Amino acid sequence: MDRLAAHNEGVPPSERILIGALFVLAAVHAAKAVGVMNGHYENGQFLPAETVNIGVAMALCGGGLVVPALIGADEMTLQETMRGMRDLVGRARAGRLRNSEMTEGTITVSSLSEDGAEAMTGVIFPPQVALVCLGAPQVRPWVVSGEIVPRRVVTLTLSADHRVSDGRQAAQLIAAFITAVFEPEKL
Repeated sequence: MDRLAAHNEGVPPSERILIGALFVLAAVHAAKAVGVMNGHYENGQFLPAETVNIGVAMALCGGGLVVPALIGADEMTLQETMRGMRDLVGRARAGRLRNSEMTEGTITVSSLSEDGAEAMTGVIFPPQVALVCLGAPQVRPWVVSGEIVPRRVVTLTLSADHRVSDGRQAAQLIAAFITAVFEPEKL
């Protein structure tokens, strides 16, 4: 949060990076690291994806939810991810999404925003095999260097298709996500 605040200081709103973009890019890196969570289950078999086309769940102004994908998200920087998300939101709300953005997602991220619920359990968007859900950041007591201090924490839940993966791979994906969030300079 401090790194994002420092980046966003003095930057016009159109160029600021939101925590959601960091979460999306962390999920991209985690999906790349644990390939069994990135792809489609079709006709009784898992088809791993060569790229990460991450679905980003978003609410529409008139109600409803869509999950367009950032195509080739594994080749994007944090700034490009944020721009891509802004573009998807604008086009989704204008009803101008491309068919490929709606059908070629390989894993999805759903975030409850800054003021949503603390946690949720998501339903996988077939034929994808995994969904990363992120609750709204909450300030909680946290132990740092032996002392209790306030920290902003986020609850992550993962829904995974057990025809393709198991708890070990799920734990690997979560660990890779956490590593990416704590080392955003490497994204």
